[in-house]
Amino acid sequence: MFMCNSQNIHVAHVRGQQGTSSFQIQTLESHLRDVAALTECFAAKAGMPLAGRLVGLLHDFGKYSGMFQRYILSAAGCIKPGDPDYIDPIANKGKINHAFAGGQYIWRRLINKSKVQSMSQMLAICIISHHSCLKDCLDQNKRDVFADDYMARSEEKTHHDQCVRACDPSLAAEIAGLLSPPLAREVLGVFGGLHKRVEDKCPVGSDRQDILDNENSRDFQQGLLAKFLLSCLLDADRTDSAEFEDPQLKRLREDSPRRPWDVLAPRLEAALAAKEPRHPIDLLRREIADHCARRALDDQGLFTLTVPTGGGKTLASLRFALLHAQKHKLDRVIYVIPYTSIIDQNAAVARQILEQGEMPGSIVLEHHSNFLPDADTDDEGAVKRWEKLAENWDAPVVFTTMVQFLESLFGSGTRHARRMHNLARSVIVFDEVQTVPVRCLRLFCNAVDFLVGQCGASAMLCTATQPRLGDLPRPLLGSLNLGPEREIMPDVSGLFRELRRTDFIDHCSKRLSVEAVAELAREELDGSGSCLVICNTKKIAETLYSLCPEGEGLRRYYLSTNLCPAHRMARLEAMRADLDAGRPVLCVSTQLIECGVDISFRSVIRLAAGLDSILQAAGRCNRHGEGERGRVHVVLVDGDAENLDCLRDIKDGRDVFLDAVRLNYAKALEDSDYDLTQPLLTEGYFKHFYHRKAHVMSYALDKGGNNLLDMLGSNKSVTEKSLAPMLGQSFAMAAKHFKAIDSAATSILVPYGEGKQIIDDLCSSDILWRKKELLRKAQRYCVNVFPNMERALHAANALYPVQDSGMYALRENFYCDAMGVVTQPTSRLGFTDM
Repeated sequence: MFMCNSQNIHVAHVRGQQGTSSFQIQTLESHLRDVAALTECFAAKAGMPLAGRLVGLLHDFGKYSGMFQRYILSAAGCIKPGDPDYIDPIANKGKINHAFAGGQYIWRRLINKSKVQSMSQMLAICIISHHSCLKDCLDQNKRDVFADDYMARSEEKTHHDQCVRACDPSLAAEIAGLLSPPLAREVLGVFGGLHKRVEDKCPVGSDRQDILDNENSRDFQQGLLAKFLLSCLLDADRTDSAEFEDPQLKRLREDSPRRPWDVLAPRLEAALAAKEPRHPIDLLRREIADHCARRALDDQGLFTLTVPTGGGKTLASLRFALLHAQKHKLDRVIYVIPYTSIIDQNAAVARQILEQGEMPGSIVLEHHSNFLPDADTDDEGAVKRWEKLAENWDAPVVFTTMVQFLESLFGSGTRHARRMHNLARSVIVFDEVQTVPVRCLRLFCNAVDFLVGQCGASAMLCTATQPRLGDLPRPLLGSLNLGPEREIMPDVSGLFRELRRTDFIDHCSKRLSVEAVAELAREELDGSGSCLVICNTKKIAETLYSLCPEGEGLRRYYLSTNLCPAHRMARLEAMRADLDAGRPVLCVSTQLIECGVDISFRSVIRLAAGLDSILQAAGRCNRHGEGERGRVHVVLVDGDAENLDCLRDIKDGRDVFLDAVRLNYAKALEDSDYDLTQPLLTEGYFKHFYHRKAHVMSYALDKGGNNLLDMLGSNKSVTEKSLAPMLGQSFAMAAKHFKAIDSAATSILVPYGEGKQIIDDLCSSDILWRKKELLRKAQRYCVNVFPNMERALHAANALYPVQDSGMYALRENFYCDAMGVVTQPTSRLGFTDM
């Protein structure tokens, strides 16, 4: 042990080296108490403050061991090489277990008390998992690894008994005091409430399959409760450790605005009042926002906002969220958006209205892979502030992606998991909710039900194409309670009729050649002045782009993910400027443009797809009702030109539109002048689509029926008997399998704009912090390429490694202004006359 002021001090962390001015220790007792206070506060959001305090006090209990103390003091230079107590800190980094002793402490004291075993198991597994994701309770070999391995590990490995003897007496007394009836009443009361809430969804007299499905949802949500408690502990531990390393971070946290709704809500009200209607549609947008304001005063719960594309959902939903948070004194507003291209524009709108004089990013936090905090700044404090907030979403208004949301709940490691608890007591707005990956639907529904029912959150599902998440096949496996009273708009069908701005022309009775589609685009361009063609694959988009006309004064654009994000954003801005100026514009794009992008063409051609995709594409046509109705063509191309075999969700959606919607609703289409926007059609489409996709909705792992929903629920693939209320999940194995996006793509750096200089700087810099900053900036200049394109680029010698970064960069003559990444070299950077 380290001797300080003649007293034995146990050390948790050390800053600097002994003998230097920066040297400072954080005592173990101080760290444990600080973490306990934060975890107690965080866990109170789910009704478990005592549980939070206990796991905080015990999480680093293993650091009381003599081995750990010798290790950390050797690392700090307090014990020198050659000293008998010296432990090589490099060779032993991460090898001295300090997480298991605290878990064993709880388990061993409560194991014989059957009524609280489930509580002690949850608390113990959170403690032993605080340097990883939740560990498995049962492994895939049907072994109870929690009890038979983790809790049974020897004194030599965990040092439990030694830590009990060494623990500070006052801390030991508090820990012992917490292991008392009030703790049991608290945790078991939360368990009981969760079980009743989920089990009440299963009607009396349900058959065996329904009962098993309901039990799986119950067990799944109890597993989420364990993840929630771990999230509280992770964030508290990382926050306190970081603030010891850098005291400025504590000031940043303490200075951050808390529940500033009385300031932010009036700012939005003033901005809405100042908007002068320019088109008739603006009056409808105001009416939609007014309905959102009225319903914001409702009790907390689950809401839907079903509004046609271009109906002003962004500001209307923000109005609901701010007023609802103000009414119920909630902690934050979190926008979950499918694509980074939409986040940029939506977050910019919110920031312009809500941040008036505050430090940039202190009110609106934009967190996704492509965002850079004030990319032109050299202010280290601004970067540090953003990184601190992004770690745990600790800001009043957060814009993030569906990928980040799902990873925080189901991903591996601790980086994402520490954010989960800040979803509690929040207003969570899911924009374009129909884009939730199909295989994640039941995971998503159970998670939203848990956050709303257990964690004091309210959720709003926003879209023009509302999916039937309350009516999934086998709903007791995971669905949402979405009765008509949850819809904010009083007359959805009437609203869609009133906001109709396009005519649909269906060409799907026969297949067209790619040349015929290009000719149709020429005709629409000549007749209307602007045309957008949206394709299902990059291959056909490239072909169509090459066939479409060039001409004097014509602005011709191509959009796909072969262009880096910075390039796509610049191209969208250029298109908007051309369209606003009345110039002739033709754009050929993949589906990245069809969801939420604020742009308006006079005509749109959409290659046949799911009805939701067709309607989203139509939202880019006559978006603001500028004149007479725009024209939306739906075309089916030759099979040889468009192969969707590897894009099963797109293919199945297209087939449901062709085989179910067009045929089953022929009379409704005839009576409505072929209006595809009718909510009746959307409901029918999703009913058929979800029936077709029922076998993958539980995140299927193989064709044998194994899936993540079961692995994170009752785990019947491992154990036939019910373990409730004990946990029997294979948490770590599930996290290893989970990917929000199932993609084998590799990210490469491209020499577009500032990207060229970033590549040069990365190749020449040996300074670690500088590389970290450059890699952060490089995200805007990366393109994800699939294996076939990656192999072609390597074969053409188009890629070269970027020094020690693990990334590859693209040579300049393989990135062109027109098409982005290409596999054949070009001597010039563009094919257009732009």
